[in-house]
Amino acid sequence: MSRDLDTSRSPEHIPPKINQTAAKTKYVTPAVILGAIPLLLVNWLIVIMIQGRNCVTPSQGNMTDCGTGLSEEQMLATSALIALAILVIQLALIVLLTQRIRSTPR
Repeated sequence: MSRDLDTSRSPEHIPPKINQTAAKTKYVTPAVILGAIPLLLVNWLIVIMIQGRNCVTPSQGNMTDCGTGLSEEQMLATSALIALAILVIQLALIVLLTQRIRSTPR
């Protein structure tokens, strides 16, 4: 008799297992983007400080000549490109390290 009761009953609903890494990956992209903007600004300021240490400022206060032979505008553009390249390298290293950390057995 107990066998008949077991077969007439519908099976219990079992929720599917959620992959924890898949649940965390939706937060990775916004975190990288929010972290990349300040990192880019810091990189740019560091490159500006390194390139601008030999710049000459006349009494009027405008930079006209830098020791690297670049004008102020050229120095700003060059430092922005260098900072962007540094940012790409830093983000690649962050991604590689996080993948390596996730792949290690616990």
